[in-house]
Amino acid sequence: MAKSIMHSKDDRTCYLCMLLRDDYSARVDLQEHHAMPGTANRRLSEHYGLKVYLCVEHHLVGPEAVHNNKRLLRLLQANAQIAFERRYSHEKWMEVFGRNFI
Repeated sequence: MAKSIMHSKDDRTCYLCMLLRDDYSARVDLQEHHAMPGTANRRLSEHYGLKVYLCVEHHLVGPEAVHNNKRLLRLLQANAQIAFERRYSHEKWMEVFGRNFI
């Protein structure tokens, strides 16, 4: 299991709580979310560390849950691309994922 290049699990924060609400409080209900959906892309997300940790509200339940909110899903995908390209390159991103989210 690769370590995330987007967000540290160690601080127990929800990635979207921090991003959307400036809330850096520790959470007990964190769930791992792979930034790139789909079976093949999930494996690639795991391999490259393109994952974040989300509270249940931002992961599965409610209007701001990435599984219910396309705008927030796209935001995570764009942030994943930025993190990936910092480490590798835009060309490598396009080779691996084949779609530009920025």
